[in-house]
Amino acid sequence: MAHALTLFARAPVPGHTKTRLIPALGAEGAARLYSAFLADTLQRFAPDFSARLSCAGELTHPVLVRLAQTYEVALRAQCEGDLGARMSHDLSLMNSTHDAGVIIGTDIPTLPSVLVEAAFRALERVDVVLGPTSDGGYYLVGTRGAWPELFRGVRFSGPHALADTVVAATRAGAEVALLSPWYDIDEPGDLRLLRAHLSLDPRAAPHTATCLFDHPVTAR
Repeated sequence: MAHALTLFARAPVPGHTKTRLIPALGAEGAARLYSAFLADTLQRFAPDFSARLSCAGELTHPVLVRLAQTYEVALRAQCEGDLGARMSHDLSLMNSTHDAGVIIGTDIPTLPSVLVEAAFRALERVDVVLGPTSDGGYYLVGTRGAWPELFRGVRFSGPHALADTVVAATRAGAEVALLSPWYDIDEPGDLRLLRAHLSLDPRAAPHTATCLFDHPVTAR
């Protein structure tokens, strides 16, 4: 089954990136940690998937340019609109050239590749696949074919995103599968889980582990 993977990212600009982490890390620290997230995500997924980097913000940011060159991934701008419109556009692009397309975020540096592999396997039998997070959102969305109504009425950045998307997909007639849950890093409290995980297994996200432990970021 021919499939494509898009990593949703943004330029790591201090004060504009991972803003909810700024109280814990400071603006520079939050941006630096997010740069490590990007590096770990690309290192894990770029070599083995038909991956591309879809970015909000400044495409010429040196971190984005360097990582795209290092991992040999296409770098393109996200379209205008809210998150639903942007994800719908990228899913449509992937499904126009592949049998299935999957989007993952870049605030999940420890995401195992087996979950992305499971998503593509699920898309051999269902229309939509979602990877839940504990905050009511999702770390992954994938589709087989075009589903333009998939994000209609979805309340993003809150506890209803996953449930709303399942309702929208079902209403559109899509068959939906849910993957095993994983955690993303949005709030200062999420850093405790990340540090605990990486203290036991730094190889799960080596760039992030280096940022947290060897060159720790702290708020100023």
